[in-house]
Amino acid sequence: MAEDGTYDREQVYQEQYRRFMKMEVPPCTRCGSGTTASGQVGVIGITIRLAATCPKFKLIPNGPKPGEWFCNSCGRFFDVAYESREGGKT
Repeated sequence: MAEDGTYDREQVYQEQYRRFMKMEVPPCTRCGSGTTASGQVGVIGITIRLAATCPKFKLIPNGPKPGEWFCNSCGRFFDVAYESREGGKT
């Protein structure tokens, strides 16, 4: 939010971009690549921009998601229980 309480799209985009880029992602269960992304559903301006600029964000327009994670190398979705270094499970 901007200081005057208005919605600041650029600030929201930057916060989301930083969050996804910091995210630990699991390696692909099919090909072993580490270039994977979080699978997300929905189409709004910010998600479209994130999909175009953030390699850890994979957008599909409609659900259900074919998997929680997407491999940028082999182009497939996959699921895996993954525990980050911070101890949070995804």
